[in-house]
Amino acid sequence: MEKAILDETCKNIFSALLVSDKMLRFNELYRTLNQIGLKMSKPTLIEHLRHLHKRKLLIRKKEGKQNVSYEANWEKLETLKQTMKTRQMLRNLLQNEKQFKSFSIDEQVVYVTDIMTLSNLYRLKLEVQDVLDPSKNFEHSIQFLFIHRFFEFFKKWLLENCRDAKIENRRKALNIIDYNINHIRNELFGKQSLT
Repeated sequence: MEKAILDETCKNIFSALLVSDKMLRFNELYRTLNQIGLKMSKPTLIEHLRHLHKRKLLIRKKEGKQNVSYEANWEKLETLKQTMKTRQMLRNLLQNEKQFKSFSIDEQVVYVTDIMTLSNLYRLKLEVQDVLDPSKNFEHSIQFLFIHRFFEFFKKWLLENCRDAKIENRRKALNIIDYNINHIRNELFGKQSLT
């Protein structure tokens, strides 16, 4: 694969298209990016989309004079083809936000703790893969952005629930997090020192 060099904004735009997993019209993409905190002017977005299209990372479809749509070009990224199952899981889990929010605060904290651990393990795996095959660095960074953005939904939902919860449930969430921190720290450093 040709080494693709993209700035963080291009990577974030591309990962948003990966997560959406559908063709988005320009204005729909612009609104989506603003909703997730990637605020930019429309001319700036156009410039980044041109760069992504030039790298063949986007499929651009033009219907009429001003109706342009974009979607991620999954065929361009070999490593991400393996993520197709994750794409299906993403569609299913995003439909289950209501189910996640129905969990007790204890279950939500444990679930998000596990998700964050899994996210860091994915990052470590992809960094080791970069050492083994540096030519795939771009694919690995995009794959991590995709996975990370997916996992961030759960943290966002937990924080929303904490904001809406009674003070005792907020304290309960914090106590569970503190317990986990202390438990892991004691397991790692309490019994024997690494120095």
